[in-house]
Amino acid sequence: MVAQPVALLHVVSTARSWPGEDDGLLGRSPFVRESREVYRSLGGYGDLSVTTVDRLAARPGLRGLLGRGGAAFPALTKIRAVADGAAALGVPPVVVANGAEGEPLSVKDRYLMRYRPHLVLDGLLTVAAALGAPVAHVYVADPAARASVETAVAELEAPADAPRVRLFAAQDTYVAGEETAVVRALATGIARPADKPPRPFQVGVGGAPTLVLNVETLACIARAGLPAGRDAGSSFLATVSGAGRPPVLYELPTGLPLGELLREHLGREDSSADVLFGGFFGGVLPAWPDLELSHPGVLRRGGSLGCGSLHVLPAPACPVRTTADVVAYYARHNAGQCGMCMASSGAIAATLAELGAPRAGVNYAALLPRWAAQLRGRGACAVPDGIAVLLRVLLRAHPQEVSRHLAAGCEECRRAPGEPRWGHLLATLPADDDGTGRAPELVASGGEVR
Repeated sequence: MVAQPVALLHVVSTARSWPGEDDGLLGRSPFVRESREVYRSLGGYGDLSVTTVDRLAARPGLRGLLGRGGAAFPALTKIRAVADGAAALGVPPVVVANGAEGEPLSVKDRYLMRYRPHLVLDGLLTVAAALGAPVAHVYVADPAARASVETAVAELEAPADAPRVRLFAAQDTYVAGEETAVVRALATGIARPADKPPRPFQVGVGGAPTLVLNVETLACIARAGLPAGRDAGSSFLATVSGAGRPPVLYELPTGLPLGELLREHLGREDSSADVLFGGFFGGVLPAWPDLELSHPGVLRRGGSLGCGSLHVLPAPACPVRTTADVVAYYARHNAGQCGMCMASSGAIAATLAELGAPRAGVNYAALLPRWAAQLRGRGACAVPDGIAVLLRVLLRAHPQEVSRHLAAGCEECRRAPGEPRWGHLLATLPADDDGTGRAPELVASGGEVR
């Protein structure tokens, strides 16, 4: 049975496309599950027998489409790499729709799987057919999303030679969506990142080259193939929360200035606020009105758009305290397998917490930039990279705040609770099941649904 819309409304108060958009990723009736018949009426589920990688590449905007899982890697490059690897080895590849969505401040993937499952499945089947993959997996943690996709699979009526779709119940952990963790989970049931190389496009599920694409990426690919298809990279889904406002899932034009979004969301342009970008990955940046909401645009300012979420901090909020809170989350929610990651995340979280009342004799001014420079690429997953981004953004965008803390401490940081430090960031985006405002509990099991 598919969950009722209230389940996600509990997390996101509303969903809307930017003015003038009515045929985008959110669909024409947000929070109403789209049936196969409705999706077919839009022109979905074309002839898979004529699908090739070259035909896929010809879809509007696909050559410039960046993955929507957070890393922003070019989707077509990944697809071609898997095609080349499978041809070289003479084995069929594997394709995975990644819907783990471990970022605490993002709900876009859950939305797509709950309410537009056929858009996701169309993209998955199209890519699998183009690559000649006999099996396509949907990897999803959210039970309501899993139920919706399972219903959609039962509705498919796909040709006998179409790729088979299998659902996999992912673990509900922060690192479960990392692509090597996805591959390991499909093989063993345990979602833990693996050392690289090899990467999944080289050696993945069952030793075959494996393509892992975020479900929003697949939805963009499918939308670009509809008769009224749009440029695959022309818009993106953004979960916007914070500042005492109900959270909203928006579909935004790629490159929209941040000031325009804040005017829409807050009813005013507030350049005095700070914004936590990319879930817990992209750093705390000032709300510069001209900041371009795109992966290159946020990167130019030193941060990362990540999974597309933006959490607006209530002004005045301390960027040092928020950075400390997020690193404390990493210290608790890393994979628990790399000694360097566990030790560094804990040490950095403790050091940032100390900046409320700095200890004499500790050279914080040297420690922070050294960690920011040395952490990148040091772990099996992206947790060290995320901490490095947080530190680099803090030092680059808020140097005066850092200097003030080192000189005189900070009352807000001193008052911060010891555990969980990150709770205030989740207060407007509670877990679906209990409404407590806490981060979802970790689930220590995974398995194949069908």
